[in-house]
Formats: sequence, structure tokens, C-alpha cells
Amino acid sequence: MPLTRSSFPFRSVHVAALALCAVFLPWSSAFLSMAQMLLAANWLAEGMVKRTIRKRFRSAFTSAPALVFISFFLLHVLGLSWTDDMVWGTDLARILFPVLVFAIILGGSERLNAHELRIILLLGSWSAVACGAFGIIFHNSASDNYRALSMFISHIRLALLLCLAVVILLHYRSTRPLINLGHWCGALLAIYLIARLESLQGFAVLSLVAIALIWRWSRTRTALWRSSLRALLIAIPVALALGAYSLIEARHSPVPPGLGTKLELTAGGEPYYHDTVDTQTENGTHVWTYLAWREMRRAWMLRSDRTLDDADDKGHALWSTAARYLASKGVRKDSVSVMALTDAEVRAIEAGRTNVLQGQRGPLRERVEEVLFELDMYRSKGQASGHSVAMRIEFQKAGWELAKANWLIGVGTGDTQRAFDDYYERTNSTLEKKWRLRAHNEYLTLWISFGVFGLMWSLFTWWWPAYRMGAWKNPIFIAWAIAFGVSCLTDDTIETQAGATFFALYYALFVFAAPRAVEEVPPHARQRSA
Repeated sequence: MPLTRSSFPFRSVHVAALALCAVFLPWSSAFLSMAQMLLAANWLAEGMVKRTIRKRFRSAFTSAPALVFISFFLLHVLGLSWTDDMVWGTDLARILFPVLVFAIILGGSERLNAHELRIILLLGSWSAVACGAFGIIFHNSASDNYRALSMFISHIRLALLLCLAVVILLHYRSTRPLINLGHWCGALLAIYLIARLESLQGFAVLSLVAIALIWRWSRTRTALWRSSLRALLIAIPVALALGAYSLIEARHSPVPPGLGTKLELTAGGEPYYHDTVDTQTENGTHVWTYLAWREMRRAWMLRSDRTLDDADDKGHALWSTAARYLASKGVRKDSVSVMALTDAEVRAIEAGRTNVLQGQRGPLRERVEEVLFELDMYRSKGQASGHSVAMRIEFQKAGWELAKANWLIGVGTGDTQRAFDDYYERTNSTLEKKWRLRAHNEYLTLWISFGVFGLMWSLFTWWWPAYRMGAWKNPIFIAWAIAFGVSCLTDDTIETQAGATFFALYYALFVFAAPRAVEEVPPHARQRSA
């Protein structure tokens, strides 16, 4: 049968290809690329069969919002003209190619209807939940290695997809109770997976999304309700910040006066050592007081095949891990305490566990404790290598200096890593060479690459098309924008294929393909207008 203008289901393939892009995003870069090729091939084929190809390109390239969005990709192409590392630069331009693809195809196509968009978003959400659940069930690494739970994509990207999934599953309510129950279960499972990934960023995103959407919803309430809700929304972050501060302070307490000059001997006759400057505690007990290093080392050799100078399974010195673990039990760091450890506790110390409560406090609390320890080590000893949060502080310090030094036009698309390498060498950075990475802050990276005006234009290409097309009225887009915006504070989000596709696909879906959102009007405002 010859192909006619109506004999091939182009529209169905278009929706299916978009759905496949959303579905494959957390699973496979290869299949994700094939889904994008299917989308592009179908779009071109439909244009040729229906003889609308010129109209489609004209629609995409004469739309100001689409052109502004495309200019974000073109800025990276332009930045190649003053870059030296063309390999890195062209690779980044290739990674950002989905910006061009989705902007042209969705900007040059008929908008999706509400049902089609719902299918795409829900399939993408369930795929993210399934990917997280698969990692929980089938990962082969240690149970406390949260990064290994995301087997096909960065755990940071998966957490972002799960945050978006929570919002989408709760947004699309149904008149069928069983479907609603399924959506609630899916959202709760997504939150559980975020906790298992120990994603503090994920919970920060969910909190900010909740605050933003409740603030937005409060516009439809009476003045009293609106004021009360907004006061509560302001109070909650303040309370959380005070709680975080109290957790940090609880890790330190003054050493008892005179302890440094007190002479006290162990059962074996060794004098205890007390560090009265480092006030770090574990479960309220000072880590660096009542230390008998020689006894600890001798006793440890009777309990383990490793010495205290070896590394634990997480790469930290065993002497430090053992001291913290013994302090968490509230005992002194001597031979008696080491010999009193059970075999399971010795294995736990070798595995890198620093607190007797580890594994009993929930993954999110464990991650909080790990971050607090990292910040402790960074503040007291300047140690950042191998600690993700502390290293990000070092990355962003370096990034800020590079941004100031190259504030006008930047270093170009491909020279960002080279600029960081030069900075680390020039300043004799304490970071180990393998940890001398880039800014892990997309805003700083754009500033370093293209200067302050390039950064401002990039932000404009993200904000204005959405404003012009009414996407900011869509609560799901608001949730996505918060997730993406927060991720850019702690990561170079768009410099990986998954991150660039997360940005380009969902932005283009909400801005160029979604049905136009209708602004909510408060009831009292409608009454006045009537």
C-alpha cells in the first residue's frame, strides 16, 4: 500500500517517541539516543509526506521563544571560537545537541493535548521509580553505598527524576480509586528511594517544591488563610536551619578544664593522651581524649589482619575510624576497649563504620552525619579530598576566583577544565590530583566559560521562553524548574547526556509542547471582576 498523507500514524509515533525518551532517560544513553533519532526521523518523514517540512522549520525558526532557547546551544558553539581545547568543547556541544533537537521538533509541531502529555509524564515517572527499585533489588555493592543503588545513571540525576515523579504522580489524580491508590503508592515509593539514595538535595527540592506550590495555592484562599499559610511557610525553613545548626553544634563540646594536664594511666600502664583543641564528639563522647595509641595498636593486631595505619573499606585511616567508633560507644580508646569489641564490630570498623548507631538511624540521618563529619574535617584540618560536600566547597572557591579573573568573555566552551587545572597547580591546592575537578555549579561554569554576559544570557534563555509561552502557570513545570535550578547549584547538570536531556526534553515539553496553562484566579478576585 503506498504511503499517503493519512496512512501512517505519525502523531502516534511522535507521542510514542517522546514517551520513550522519558522512559529511557534513567536507564540507557544508547536507547535514549535511539528514541531521539526516532522522534527526529518521524518528524522529518511526516513533513516530507505531508509537504509541510518548510512550514515546520519556519515555525521553529521564526518563533522568538524557540529561537531564544536554541541560542543557548548556539552560545556553546560560538564559545568554540575562543577555546583551545577543541576536543572538550566539541564534545560539550554534542552533549547539548538535544537542546536544538527538542526545540526544533516540538517548536515546529502541533502542541500535545492534555491526555498525550499525561501519558508521557506518567510513563517517565514510573520508569524512574522502576529504575530506583531495580537498583535496590539487584545492586551487588555494600548496602551503605548509596551511589551503587543507581545502576544506570548518576544517583544525583535519578534523585531529580524521582522528585519530579512525586509531583507528577500526585498531580494526575483520577476518578478511579485504584489508580489514585497506585499513584500514592508510587509517590511514597519514590520518596523512599530518595531516602535510600541519601539525597539531601532531593529532599531539599521536594521541600522547596512544596513551599512554592502551597504558596501559589494560597492565592486562592481568604486573606487570613493566605497570611497564616505564608507565615508558616517562612517559619519552617527557619526552624530547619536552626535544627541543622544545633546538630552541628552538638558534635562539639568543650573539653573538661584541666584534662590536658591530668595524668591518668591505662590498665597496661600507658598514660592517656588528650587533645584539648579538637572538640569533636561521637554520641556525646569526645573522640580525641583518653587515647592510648600504643595499646590500641597492639590490641588491634590481635583482632584484625589490618594495622591501624591501613585504610578502611571507604579509604579512611583505620586509626581514625576506630577512635570514632570507640568514642561512640562511650568507652576509652585503649586495649581493654579494643579487646571488648565483638567480631562484628571489628568488621564494621574495617568497613568504615564510625559510629555504633550506624545502620540503625535510617539512610538520610546517616548521610546528614556523614556531611557533618566532612564539614568538621574541612573546618578543623582543611581536609577535603574524597569528601563530596567539602570538595564542592573547594571547587566553588576555585570557580569563583576563575569567574572573577575571566569575568568579561570567559575562557570559552572547552577550556573550563584546563582553567581549573592551572588554578590548582598555581595555588598548590590541597586537593589530591584525582579530585581536582570543575566547579560542580552550573552557574559558575557558565560564567567561567562565557563571562558574566554569557551567564546572564543563558539565564534569560531559560526564563523568558517559559514566561512568554505561559509555562510558569503550570505547577509541574514549576516543580521541574526548582529541581533543575537547585541541581545547578551543586553540579554541572547539563554537561552529561542524561543531564542535558533532562533539561532539554522536559523544558521543551512544558514550554513548546504542553497545552497552554490557564492562570488560577482567586475566588474573591473573580467576584470583583464580575
